[in-house]
Amino acid sequence: MSFANTIKRILPIAALGALICCAALAGCAQPAASSSAEEEAGPTSRSYMADMNQAVDDLKEKMASFTDAVAREDAVSMRVQADSAFAVVDQISEIEAPEELGELKQKYVDACYQLKDALNGYLALYTEIDTATTRNPFAYDTYADRIAALQEQYDAAVQALEDADKSATEM
Repeated sequence: MSFANTIKRILPIAALGALICCAALAGCAQPAASSSAEEEAGPTSRSYMADMNQAVDDLKEKMASFTDAVAREDAVSMRVQADSAFAVVDQISEIEAPEELGELKQKYVDACYQLKDALNGYLALYTEIDTATTRNPFAYDTYADRIAALQEQYDAAVQALEDADKSATEM
């Protein structure tokens, strides 16, 4: 099986897993209903979850675009779409949370950065293969181990998102 076919099979599945986790997170959002007095006092649990819900929706869109780029085997588009997703991950870390949700926020932020690291790993591997030459060939004998390690890293990120989501539903 060629690398392109393997990537076509693995990354869309990985991206789908991320989307499922994001959808679960989106379900935790409560309707945003706040008075101006609450807004002046700082973020509320509701406003934080509403902001998080919007960011997750944005992340889902970016991950779908990334998956499309993978399906087209377009390394440049993969990078552009990943960078767009990474901007949303950074946005998630900047959402202001009320003090009582600080620990929950950190769980989501940590999980998102784990996801970012995993996607960067996939991008690096795909780019390395894409830029291989006869002078500097890709070491295909390491491919299976590298993919397995990346998949493990990705799975850990998805599990961390699920754990954060579980913590949110228990609150």
